[in-house]
Amino acid sequence: MALNHTLTHFEQPGDRGYSVGGAYAGKNAVLTHGGSWDNGNPYENAPLHLDQLLAPRLTSLGSADADGYSCTTTFPGWTGPDPPAMTVYSYPGNGSTIYPSEVAREQPWTPGELAGIPQGRRTGPYLLVFVDAPGQSTFRNPATLSNATLDGPEGPVAVATVDGSTPVPTGGTLGPYMYPGGFIIPRDPLAPGTTYHAHVVVTFAGVQTARDWSFTTSGGDPHSKLTAKHGKLSFASRSPQPVQVTFTRSGGRHAPPVTIQPGATVSLSLSPGSWQACGHQPATAVYAGYDRCVTIIVTGVPKLRLSSGRVRGHRVQFTVSYSPVLRGRRATLTITPLMLRCGGGSCAKIPGMPSTRKLVLSGHAIFLPLPLRGHGLELALDTTAFQLRDAPWTAAHTSASFLRISG
Repeated sequence: MALNHTLTHFEQPGDRGYSVGGAYAGKNAVLTHGGSWDNGNPYENAPLHLDQLLAPRLTSLGSADADGYSCTTTFPGWTGPDPPAMTVYSYPGNGSTIYPSEVAREQPWTPGELAGIPQGRRTGPYLLVFVDAPGQSTFRNPATLSNATLDGPEGPVAVATVDGSTPVPTGGTLGPYMYPGGFIIPRDPLAPGTTYHAHVVVTFAGVQTARDWSFTTSGGDPHSKLTAKHGKLSFASRSPQPVQVTFTRSGGRHAPPVTIQPGATVSLSLSPGSWQACGHQPATAVYAGYDRCVTIIVTGVPKLRLSSGRVRGHRVQFTVSYSPVLRGRRATLTITPLMLRCGGGSCAKIPGMPSTRKLVLSGHAIFLPLPLRGHGLELALDTTAFQLRDAPWTAAHTSASFLRISG
């Protein structure tokens, strides 16, 4: 998909990147562009896609995120055993918590569109209903929903229902696109931090089964955001709660945690390496909690220094100092001869042809032949950037010069 810049279930021979395995996966998967599992379930607000991922008989799947595209197989993994008796499942489950609203978006249409709810309109959370029975196929075997109700503290909530028998614009019904069951869609957002009771009657394989369950909505979206940039960690949120951030380096090492108030920024002092900064913001009566991790790559900046030259008999000594991380690393030494030319009351250093040599940083002194009077040396010492375990390090550079005026 990335190579051909298109979101598609169908790979064609001759397409860039075509493979038999990829063609099989595409036809048996849910797809998305612009989302990845790094930030949670990218199909959470795509109800038909989510339905396939929550299918009760799903036992295994394969998933790949690459270049802004995500592909997760579903149908081939619907291989779980028959239940012992007809069973109705729901999402959210009984006694669980879910967000109070969502904006469903997916192609070719959302279940809400089939019930007259325009795509992109904010509704309550889609309630998914699944049914299974011994000896029944999970494919193209639609169930129907009836008598669906949703009640909260203020009374009944207006809902729409969609199931496998619902017609679709392309002809036929919704059944081939979903697991046996259906959707109960609150037409408007639910109240945050509130408990609701749902009821539905499911007809499947000629048998009617009722399902009653309760769930609670989480607080409203705090619109929290944890951002790492230029050695600083910033936190923004509508909730008044601070975020507690823990730091874990690749390999398991930890750094002291920090607490950041909404709207505040802290400077980081992490050692070079790859870090995960994970923030937890507690929920309040008004706002939901927030949990998010961000990756922080801290680049090391090694120190490298050459002292001015000092005469040691018939040689000039330049002292080298460097960070321990540079010990044993190769460096390039560039030596440029200098000649002092004076006239008209001023003098200028005229550089000659430079030469280079490779050396290993293991000692702390460089000795060179002592130039003639009126001549000198200009030295430049350079290392390249390198990777040490999980830490990138920048290149290092230093220079020094020596001019023999007399003696």
